[in-house]
Amino acid sequence: MKVDRFGVFECAFQASGRYENPYVQVEAEAILRSPQGEFKRIPLFWDGGDVWRLRFSPDTVGVWRYRVQSADAGLASGQGLFECIPSSRHGSIEPMAHYPHHFQYQNGEPFFWMGDTGWRTFATCPEENLTRETVLHYIDERSAQGFSYIHVELMGGLGQDGQQHVMWDFHEETLNPAFFQEVDVRLQYMHAKNIICGIVLAWANGKESWSAFASTEARRRYARYVVARYSAYEVMFIASGEWDLSGRDTKPWYLAIGQELMDTDPHNRMRAIHPCRGYTIREFSEEPWLSFGDYQQAYEAPADREATAPQRHALRSQLLASKVYGKPVVNAEFAYYLRKMGAERNYNRFAIDGVDKPHSHTRMSFRRACWSLAMAGGYFVAAFGTTYYGGWRELGPFDVDAAKNDEAESDLSILAQFFRGLPWWRLQVNDSLVRGNGGNCYCLSELRERYVVFAEECDALQLNLCAGPQGIYNYRPDAEDIADYEVQLFDPRSGESKPYGTFRGTETIDVTLPDRQDWVLLVNRRS
Repeated sequence: MKVDRFGVFECAFQASGRYENPYVQVEAEAILRSPQGEFKRIPLFWDGGDVWRLRFSPDTVGVWRYRVQSADAGLASGQGLFECIPSSRHGSIEPMAHYPHHFQYQNGEPFFWMGDTGWRTFATCPEENLTRETVLHYIDERSAQGFSYIHVELMGGLGQDGQQHVMWDFHEETLNPAFFQEVDVRLQYMHAKNIICGIVLAWANGKESWSAFASTEARRRYARYVVARYSAYEVMFIASGEWDLSGRDTKPWYLAIGQELMDTDPHNRMRAIHPCRGYTIREFSEEPWLSFGDYQQAYEAPADREATAPQRHALRSQLLASKVYGKPVVNAEFAYYLRKMGAERNYNRFAIDGVDKPHSHTRMSFRRACWSLAMAGGYFVAAFGTTYYGGWRELGPFDVDAAKNDEAESDLSILAQFFRGLPWWRLQVNDSLVRGNGGNCYCLSELRERYVVFAEECDALQLNLCAGPQGIYNYRPDAEDIADYEVQLFDPRSGESKPYGTFRGTETIDVTLPDRQDWVLLVNRRS
């Protein structure tokens, strides 16, 4: 059998024993030998009846061999080989070599993270227009719009035919394989569309949650199962959603879960954890299993929709503060676009311009918040009221085609296209190079090569082209540092760019902006 490099090898095995609860009573592990003679291990996963499966993604071209270890004789007889062949697949994501605040694919290509929230992407509820067909259409649309990441929960909502998602009974640990088989279909489709899926294993509280399990071992067993079933795909794992809502004394749960994810996964998929309050990378920064900082609840847009620049500046500052740990930082819940949950939840006092809470944004504040995070050298996961929760929170059904989202979707597509057209990973935050007249002004730079300036609510700005590494204004450049720079004025609403002029590297660029909306200045050294 031939398998693409970074593709998925899968085979099934039949258990010979009879068990009341195979998920709990049977353990099986595949040992794989790489073409170089290195060994990797991954659990098999139970798929209902007497069927167990192995899924593995090879990263090295050549012949791989495997054998199964298990107390069950039928499973223990499993062995075989497959050939990994070269492919054009990217693989999943990892920290970028030499630029630890950024991501790359396994094949070394840079990965620009632009995420969307689709918590119920694996659930089924026809009454809310949430079906396999509508979910696959949602994935198609987000892929076409330039999104590279979607995070999804496995637990916490309605399953097929209104049944529970993952377990029929949490205390007895009776798994529901049919739910996971439907997840397989949707995740495989996302995989084919080159979208990285962030799998939230469980929320902290609720009928289906980490709190519903009877023991730490039960939690670890579930974490192993998710790794066995899904780590071969282009995924990353989020140990918990809103972990701190189960109480500070439950932190050992998440330390054990994170460690299990790391120890069990031969693919070493990236790992994070999602809080309700605080900033995760600061809480778990020393844990070896934490791959990057994923944090939320920096809800800074005010209810009156005015004077938003200082709040967005604070949002960006919080992201910058978490970069000191040398890992990528993603703000995973900072803005919902035009979300309106309804008066029955007592949120109608915020019902201004079709939004309901301080973190429910209109087009301008949504776009500016996303740019402010990108201009901090960080990343974000956005959310749209009509899609993020599968029709349960927003009034109305799950609907990726809602016309009210068109402008914001276009704005984010433009943002992603802009950064993907640059070596964004080489740009460093250097706000001291720019001075704005009015609101906020941010700068990313690769000194004496290129500069990106984002201005909001400014009449004019000044950019210093001859500043030193710390942005010192009296820096005296060497002769070879002096060059000509071409300046473009970029409109983040339309994606249009027009020349602004050519300047010498000894000059300060004085720019009069067309109005007090948001504008981007792109400055490139002439070759």
